Amino acid sequence: MKMSASTSIVAIRGALLAACAPVALVPAAAFAQDQDPEAAEAAQVETRSEERGLNTIVVTAQKREESVQSVPVAISAFAGDALENGQVTSTTDLAQLTPGLTFNTFQPGQPEISIRGVGTKEDGAGASDSTLVMVDGVYIAARSASNIDIFDLERVEILRGPQGTLFGKNSIGGVINYVTRKPDDIFRVRLRQTVGNYDQFDTAGVVNVPLADNLFTKFSFSRRAFGGYDEWIIPGQDEQPWRTPAQSTQIGGNNQFAWRSQTLWEATDTLEVLLSFDGVDEELGNINRQPIGSTGPLHDCGCASDPIAVDIALGGADSVRTYLGEEDNGGERDAFGVTLELTNEFSFGTLTFSGAYRESDYYFTHDDTGLPPSPPVDLTGSNGNPNDLLLGDPSIGFTFDNSDIVWEDSEQFTGEVRLASNPGRFNWQVGAFATSEQINRSEGIFFTALADASLDPNLAIATMLFDGWAVATYAQVGYELTDRLSVTLGGRYSYEEKEIVAFNEMATSPDLQLVLSAFPPTEGEDSWENFSWRVALDYEIADDVMAYGTISTGFKSGGFTGSATTAEGATTPFEPEEATNYEVGLKGDFFDRSLRVNLSAFYVDYKDLQVTRFFQPAGSVAGEFITENAANAEIKGFEAEFTALLTDNLEIGGFYSYLDATFADFFGTPDISGGGDFSGNDLRQAPEHSVGGHIQYEADLGGDSGSLTANVSGRYQSLAYTNVDNNPLDVIPSHTVGDAWLAWNSADDQWMVQAWVKNFTDEVYRTHVFTQRGNRIGFGTFAPPRTYGMTVQFSY
Repeated sequence: MKMSASTSIVAIRGALLAACAPVALVPAAAFAQDQDPEAAEAAQVETRSEERGLNTIVVTAQKREESVQSVPVAISAFAGDALENGQVTSTTDLAQLTPGLTFNTFQPGQPEISIRGVGTKEDGAGASDSTLVMVDGVYIAARSASNIDIFDLERVEILRGPQGTLFGKNSIGGVINYVTRKPDDIFRVRLRQTVGNYDQFDTAGVVNVPLADNLFTKFSFSRRAFGGYDEWIIPGQDEQPWRTPAQSTQIGGNNQFAWRSQTLWEATDTLEVLLSFDGVDEELGNINRQPIGSTGPLHDCGCASDPIAVDIALGGADSVRTYLGEEDNGGERDAFGVTLELTNEFSFGTLTFSGAYRESDYYFTHDDTGLPPSPPVDLTGSNGNPNDLLLGDPSIGFTFDNSDIVWEDSEQFTGEVRLASNPGRFNWQVGAFATSEQINRSEGIFFTALADASLDPNLAIATMLFDGWAVATYAQVGYELTDRLSVTLGGRYSYEEKEIVAFNEMATSPDLQLVLSAFPPTEGEDSWENFSWRVALDYEIADDVMAYGTISTGFKSGGFTGSATTAEGATTPFEPEEATNYEVGLKGDFFDRSLRVNLSAFYVDYKDLQVTRFFQPAGSVAGEFITENAANAEIKGFEAEFTALLTDNLEIGGFYSYLDATFADFFGTPDISGGGDFSGNDLRQAPEHSVGGHIQYEADLGGDSGSLTANVSGRYQSLAYTNVDNNPLDVIPSHTVGDAWLAWNSADDQWMVQAWVKNFTDEVYRTHVFTQRGNRIGFGTFAPPRTYGMTVQFSY
């Protein structure tokens, strides 16, 4: 079926979306049943009740409100207030709190989320992520729009392992669901101001207004800005026209404005209508690539083709905070969304209709090497021997310098209808889901020093126009076999279709192929279907102590390689992934609910992994992006989380994750060394050990003096590979990071003043690594240095 003749697809899609119409997914949940709105506003995931003991945590992990301790699924849940207190502002920071979750970022629009070693490196328009990112249950299709600002949230839920029955849609690794606070019938204002080093200046606010007895509205915003962590050093060499006299300036800042408007109408005693709008406008500062290693041949020469030598020669090697690129790069990101949700209560259950529209635009450019280019190198030899520059003095700049430019815009419609029974001995839910997605993406690869006889730097641009749609139906039933033993059964049928138009352009140096070759618009299409299922047993060993066992499957659809070198590579689809997860766990509250322990052990049989590599194939003179299917992988692991109230004032908590994730057999396309057997290698973003913890103490100052709360937290992560070849350059080394904060709260809870510090040991650690030239040169980005500041909040 051609994109130019897709009338039937449009008709089918329109009918499905109309049937599912209004909008997106799960209704919001409160943390405790029968709370009044004021109590709900103050609720936190880990708080103490009036009596000593941990509060009940209510989540929507199974698309109904349930205590997290009664759900046979591995879940981490974090209250919005707790995240704000810890200065957790985005998805990136959640990895510091969650067992099994890692987060790498090639650039702001290309997040690489991995849960239990399951992730996606392919960033093309025709590929899907392995982790479902949702806001109030609305699936976000474009990865460039999935890094969500964390403000005015009720909580964040992170479901680990395949969620193929209730969520489907490529949730083979897990689900991250942001749940916003909803309007209520109490007038409320909250203002928050943060100032910090590196010119950080964040302002946020929320106002909740009851317009009538049954009509409530809320508006919230967050403006975040900082001046950047990196120093741009521009050497004084007048013979290079793009260089000015020696100088330096601070770069890499960011300026983001995010907002959300919600209106809740209680139309009748049984019908609620929620209308939400949200948007973000972000100016993205430069990211600083740093050379981290080079090997021979050629790149260990101490010459202009050796990035380490160039970095040293031009004065950047003394710190990872120095940037030597020729331009202060960056970009921008804009996103908008609207969601409509209707919920009607019947005597036997709840009917939910939901639907959403989302759009985003993204542009970003950055220097892949963080180095300036040498004078143009004519690789054809028409302007002299290219070795004169390739082997030249490193002070002339880097001969293999290159930049990356991305343009992406997306548009999506989603719809879901769900009918769920009331809680009881026998409970059930059925639903249908549909989505339509359009993503247009272009990526330019710019070699700023390499050229043909024209001496124009080599610039090639790959473009993909993607149109996809998917539908699914699902059902899940649960039955209490005895007072203590329950069984859950679920299944989901999914159908997904993708169509693409791809073409490559050689903007300059058309006779020189370094990564991409030119080809005209070429069409490709494919479709896939899947049935995922789940079986779970849970047994209440004692009051507040549950053991469970579950077998669940997950599916991620196939797709198309982004930025492929040839037309054949761009239009040849890779196949879907499938995973079967075997898991046992224990969830328990002990000692009058002053100790909570959650344990899980799992084994995942993973088939046909989609593996993305950038390498130089055997017999080729150029690098190539390719996504291909590995045969099988095995993932084994253990996770533990605990929270303990040692006294009424002292709380400690922590987590531990062990992961053994390897390719059982994977024979990939050979590179120029002849190697392509990756069997036995570790999966990407799969650290063997990660451990974290916190200690928090609250002191009542007495009378009207308020209270003081102190919190110290830390996380350790062992070495993780960032490529399937397990190259020693392609690693995130082990690292330990610590944060701390001290807050005063007034007795009436109207005022909060907090001092905080993040990364207080000033740990220098990588957040992303990639290699070029057959893994002979490596470049990385680094996490922020020590940051500190103060936050003041007023609530009324």
